[in-house]
Amino acid sequence: MKKFLTLGFVLLIAAFTVATQSQCQQSNHSGEPITTAEFDKVIAGDKLVMVDFYTTWCGPCKKMAPFIEQVREKHSDIVTVLKVDAEAQMDIADRYRLEGYPTVIFFKKGQVIGRSLGYTDFDGLMALVNKMK
Repeated sequence: MKKFLTLGFVLLIAAFTVATQSQCQQSNHSGEPITTAEFDKVIAGDKLVMVDFYTTWCGPCKKMAPFIEQVREKHSDIVTVLKVDAEAQMDIADRYRLEGYPTVIFFKKGQVIGRSLGYTDFDGLMALVNKMK
């Protein structure tokens, strides 16, 4: 009987995790998770790209999310902002050997030109954007 209860609990947790991840994979401007091909195309451009690698369980990621959105909304003329759920989109995240979350990586012409690990407020993000542009 204990085995069935434990198995049922594990399946319930797994189902919750899948449902939560599918709801939280907001990455591109339409709100849908970005594909690997779309990601590669965006970072290959001449415009500065800021990618926020986050996880759904990360407290600092959640705290930083409004600042990422502010950069996206107020400074889209100088930087393209992408959000990548590092656990749900491992094919993208694994390329960059992330050491923790949140990690923000800046790209130009497909090349990494800078990165920041850990929580950063709006002013800190804008300082990074201005340094990288």
